[in-house]
Amino acid sequence: MLRYFANGAIRWKKPMRCNTRTNWEFYAVIEGRCAATLRDREKPVFKEKTLWVFSPECSHAWHDDRHRKYHRIAFHFGSVPYPLDEIVRQNGGWLERKLSDDDIARLQAFATAVEPHYLQPNQLSTLHFEGRLMDLSLLTLEGSTAAQLSPLPDLANFKVESALSWYAEHLIRKPSVKEIADAVHVSTSHLRRLFWQVRHTSPKTALQRVRLDRAQELMSRTAMTLEDVARHCGFNSSSHFCREYRAFHNFTPTHWRKKLIDRFNKPFPPGEIPTRDHSPRPHERLMPA
Repeated sequence: MLRYFANGAIRWKKPMRCNTRTNWEFYAVIEGRCAATLRDREKPVFKEKTLWVFSPECSHAWHDDRHRKYHRIAFHFGSVPYPLDEIVRQNGGWLERKLSDDDIARLQAFATAVEPHYLQPNQLSTLHFEGRLMDLSLLTLEGSTAAQLSPLPDLANFKVESALSWYAEHLIRKPSVKEIADAVHVSTSHLRRLFWQVRHTSPKTALQRVRLDRAQELMSRTAMTLEDVARHCGFNSSSHFCREYRAFHNFTPTHWRKKLIDRFNKPFPPGEIPTRDHSPRPHERLMPA
C-alpha cells in the first residue's frame, strides 16, 4: 500500500538529520543532483539520475547542493516483495542504481499513474499502488549490481511458492510446518531443504513474514482491532502479534497505524498535498498541488 508520494522540484531550507522511516522508500533524482547520507556530519556525495531504495530501519538523510533545486520522485510503501526486501537488507538496508533516460521516462509514467489515485483514492487505487510497487521493484533489481540473481530449480520454486500460497489462505487456522508440507505433498524435512535452496531461509522465517505482511495489509484497509488482526493472521493474541511485529520492524503496529494511516483519513486543504510525514516545520508538511 502506498503511504507517501512526492513528485517535483525541492530545495531543503535547512540540513536534514539522519533518521529512520516507518516505510520502505524509493527515491529518485531525475533532474539536478542530490545526495543520500547514512550518518550525520558525513560528507554528501552528490549524484544525478539515481534511484535509491531504503528499508525502514536504515537511517538516512537527503541533501541538496545548497544552490539549486532538484527534481525528485518519491514513493513510500509499507512493505516490498521478495526478493527485493532480502537483497536490500543483505546490502546493509539500502540499494542504489544509476538511471538511464528510459528509466526516468518509466518513473515519470509511474508517477503520472499514481498521483490521481494518491490524491483521490477509489476502489481501484490499491491495485494501481500494488502494480507500481512491482514495477519499481523490477526497475530497481534489473539495474542493480548488488542483486546477484541465480536461476531457481523449477520444481523447488513451485513447491515453495505453493507452500506460501497455501499458508496465506489458511492463516486463521495457524497451520504447522507439517500441515503445510502435507498440503504440497513433501516431507517436513524436504520442505525445509526447499526453502533454504530457493529463499536461503527457514520456513518459519518466511511464514512469519507472510503473517506480518497480511497483518499490515489488514491494518491498512480495515478498522479491525489489533486483537482481530492477530486472530486473522494466526497470532495467539494481540500482545503476541505486537511483540513479533516490533521485533521485525523496530516499532509497534499502533505507532505505524496511528502515525501513518490515520493522517490519510483527514482531508487536506484544497489545492495542497502532503510532502513530509513528520516534519518539525509544519509549513513543510504541505505543498501546492
